[in-house]
Amino acid sequence: MEIVLPVLAIIIQIAINIYTIFSLSKLFRKESFSKATYLLIVLLSTISIISCSKIKGLFPLSNTLLAWLFLFISFRFIIRLNTVKSFILLVLDFIFTSLSEITSFFLVALISGNDIDTITAQYSNILFSLILQFLFIFVFVRLLKSLLLKFTKINTLIDNITTKQLSIFLLLLFLCICPQLIIFVFNRYSYPLYFLLINCIQIIIVCSVIFTYINTSLEKDKVESDLVTTKLHNNTMAGMIDGVKTLKHDYNNIMQALNGYVSTKQYDKLQDHINKVLKECNVVNTLGLIDPEIFNDPAIYGIVGAKYFLITEHDITMDLEIVTNIKEINFPMPELSRIFGILLDNAYEATQKCDNPYVKLEMRFDNRKCADIIRIINTYDTNINIDLDNIYKKGVSSKKVKSGIGLWEVKKIISKFPHTQIYPTIEKDKFVQNIIIEKI
Repeated sequence: MEIVLPVLAIIIQIAINIYTIFSLSKLFRKESFSKATYLLIVLLSTISIISCSKIKGLFPLSNTLLAWLFLFISFRFIIRLNTVKSFILLVLDFIFTSLSEITSFFLVALISGNDIDTITAQYSNILFSLILQFLFIFVFVRLLKSLLLKFTKINTLIDNITTKQLSIFLLLLFLCICPQLIIFVFNRYSYPLYFLLINCIQIIIVCSVIFTYINTSLEKDKVESDLVTTKLHNNTMAGMIDGVKTLKHDYNNIMQALNGYVSTKQYDKLQDHINKVLKECNVVNTLGLIDPEIFNDPAIYGIVGAKYFLITEHDITMDLEIVTNIKEINFPMPELSRIFGILLDNAYEATQKCDNPYVKLEMRFDNRKCADIIRIINTYDTNINIDLDNIYKKGVSSKKVKSGIGLWEVKKIISKFPHTQIYPTIEKDKFVQNIIIEKI
């Protein structure tokens, strides 16, 4: 029994560690984990728990700091979350573990009638407290998941969190955790019950402040996004009105010109004149497509609208063909807007020296492939030899001043999502970027 109980305690601690790592990671990562990831986490958790038990007491907080290091490595380099999300999960793990550990020890003390020092000296009580700790962590994680389901925009905020926001977030959490750390180091759980109550109240207050701050930031971001959308929509409507006014004003002139070409039987010039009028009508029709109802995601609406006005202001024809529900595309919209920004900028730059500059954005849903097909088409200088095989490599560019970062960045973003692919083609002297986003 002297060997069995310590081994059981270590196994339960490893199970707690593995459960918290994967459960918390799923808050930010929706993809399933590979077998290699599971094995690495199990191995790292085992090493972590055994190492912490061996160096315990080496110096104050030695085992806690080592556990934090292993957790951060798991979140950042094995689960592959970004630094901000890894740190947030590290803090959440610490809060959940600390609260469940303190609560379970106090419950065991209350049931057994022993003090904390007596409980920590008996493995049977330690096992009981670890089982309670596992149950408390399970409850905490479930509560957190239910809260995040109600406030789905928190993930978006974390993706775009600024340095200032992160600094305030870290400061509030430090003020919450620091007193608890001091109690851990100097009292070894031996402190009155009212200390626990004060600590719990403190955590509740700090969490409320953080929630209020996040909610305020979300509302501010939404107002700013709505303002940008409104300005862009006003520009679109103004362009449409100006185009309609121009056509209406020139209506008599257009009809008289058409009649003149027909009367004199100059059919070649008639066709050129009709093409010119149709081009003006097409501009008005295209402006009608830049609508929040069609581009029903603010990020995509903003980036496409901005690039449309940039391109058309330089006398470059741009067509839009949108035959899909953008909101239902199986791809994070902030990342998709970045991809659009890079690819449309490249298309704009490539067409500038062409005789007939032209850019087109196609978005449609292919029922046969069960995927959204996005194509960005543009004319380009055909004297330039485009290496389609290496176009996404870092440093490869057809520009005179080369950076080769844009398309490499696009490929890097898309490679994070296995259900998405991108490939370039040349079609009738036009360069095409093809993106296929499958439904899962």
